[in-house]
Amino acid sequence: MAKQVKPVAIDDYLKLEEILPALKNQTSRLVRSTSDFTVGVAKIYRALLPLVELINRRSPVTEQELHKALDELFLALQQHPVTLQLRTLTDRMRSGNLLPNEESTENLLRFLVDQVTSRSVVPIPPQVTEEFWKFFNELMSEPELRGLGEVSLDVLRIFLTAYEPLIAQVINQMKDLRRVNDRQMREILGNTRVIRQDLVIFRRQIGALRYIREFFATDPENFKEQAEIVAQMVREFGPFFIKMAQVAAASSDFLPDEIAEALAVFQEDVEPMTASEVEQAFLECYGELPTERYFGFDASSPIKSGSIASVYLAQKPTRDRKGRQMLTPVVVKVGRHNLEREFLIGKTVIKLAILSSQYWAPHSKLSPFLSSWLGQVDVFVEGFREELDFESEASNQSRFAGRASLSSNWHVPQVYHGTRRIIEMEFVDSAASINSAFSTGSKRRVSRAQRRVGRAFLHTVISHLVIYQEFHGDLHPGNILVANQEDLYLIDWGNTVDISTIWRPALKYLQAVLAGDAEAITGAIIALGSDPEALRASQAELQGHIEQILADAAVQPLGYDFLLTLYREGQEGLLGRLELAVNLGAALALRGQQVLLIDMDPQANMSVHLGPWWAPT
Repeated sequence: MAKQVKPVAIDDYLKLEEILPALKNQTSRLVRSTSDFTVGVAKIYRALLPLVELINRRSPVTEQELHKALDELFLALQQHPVTLQLRTLTDRMRSGNLLPNEESTENLLRFLVDQVTSRSVVPIPPQVTEEFWKFFNELMSEPELRGLGEVSLDVLRIFLTAYEPLIAQVINQMKDLRRVNDRQMREILGNTRVIRQDLVIFRRQIGALRYIREFFATDPENFKEQAEIVAQMVREFGPFFIKMAQVAAASSDFLPDEIAEALAVFQEDVEPMTASEVEQAFLECYGELPTERYFGFDASSPIKSGSIASVYLAQKPTRDRKGRQMLTPVVVKVGRHNLEREFLIGKTVIKLAILSSQYWAPHSKLSPFLSSWLGQVDVFVEGFREELDFESEASNQSRFAGRASLSSNWHVPQVYHGTRRIIEMEFVDSAASINSAFSTGSKRRVSRAQRRVGRAFLHTVISHLVIYQEFHGDLHPGNILVANQEDLYLIDWGNTVDISTIWRPALKYLQAVLAGDAEAITGAIIALGSDPEALRASQAELQGHIEQILADAAVQPLGYDFLLTLYREGQEGLLGRLELAVNLGAALALRGQQVLLIDMDPQANMSVHLGPWWAPT
């Protein structure tokens, strides 16, 4: 039988006007709690910012900074609505005896006090127990007891406080690890860029070797065309070959005139650096552009450009002795970019070419020559690399400037400041290279000025050798200036040669060459050699080479009548003997002998500079 529905009166249902206020109150409470929750979360995020900043910054974190940041974070956590709701939940659980409350705690303490009082050997006066319960009642009368959330936060905060020193140390170690990783990654990327740049240099330098085939394809008597090909190869090969061209042009007596003239261009001027390369050098050394440091500095217009650096003229703000500001003209020498790699790769390319020639044209007679040539390339490049250190060059120039101040025969510009790639020095007005300094004036006046400068130059070279036992290592015409056709200036001191340790053997060598004594020359070369034991083992062969070189040079050995012989030979004969002393080491190297070459006039032919000038007036 179906169940019948009992009718209900309409008045028994809830009325709508009674429900709406309750719904409104609940909705308002929900919105308010949601808003409080959102604001609490935002406060926690904001309190996290100081801790995040401490972790992300590069400088180390101190314990005090970490403690303060954690305090801000825990304060925000304690003020969050969830923590307050946990306090309400705790109160309800205490009232239901689900958690310890005042009554349970008091019962536990009364039990403990009764046990202690009854079991104590020493009687405890009632006044003591009454005073204790008075203190307990005051303590437990505090208006609030901590909730579960607050107690948990307090426990965690105490735990973190104990480990704050270790946490700070771990954070700092992570910072150091990140810094090391960043540095190593930058170094790896930098090395990768170097390899890419090296490939560009390799392709350019190896491509420049194609001119060798064109050179041998020309008419042997067409020196003009050969000179053009050599000049093109030097320019394309880059700074390393330009430096070699300067050396070859300085000793041009073994070259055809056309080729010597083509190479001499590289002594005076080379294609300058770009303005961006100059500005990059200033940013590396000073952290500012040249226009911020000098007045009138034009990075696109150097007054001179060489294989190693470009030279610029500018004005620098200074103060005189009275404190007044003034503009002082200065010369700024800026080193080229990536020269170390250019020289290293250039040496590698030349060695590859030499070894390739030995592979394609093997011959037992060529092996000693090629092996010696490989060794000479290393020595040759190592001497050039000394010029890449501008700080060392500034030190050398300052040292020789101090020595020059004691003499009126020669001068060296004063150095004001030097860095790894930039040297700032004194500006010498009216100075020109030795090849162009005597282009004006009457023939008689020019001849007199040349002789005067020639004597000063000879005095300078001798004083460097005899007095200071150290001399300029790159003394080609481009590094010799003459001001007002009378004042001799030496510049570009990147390479100097110290002969203080080999002074006595060098004198014996020079004396033996002047005397034309092959046996004495052999002994001196063994003493000067880079490997005396190996030279001594081949002493007989070495002496045979020297005798042959002396015979080819038509140098007559000096005997008891040496004064008469020198008188008969005259100035030309003396210069020939001096020239032989300079070139003998190179001649031996060409014959496969590894020797130490002591250049009395480094990278230059002394007779080229002094021959027409040093005769007395």
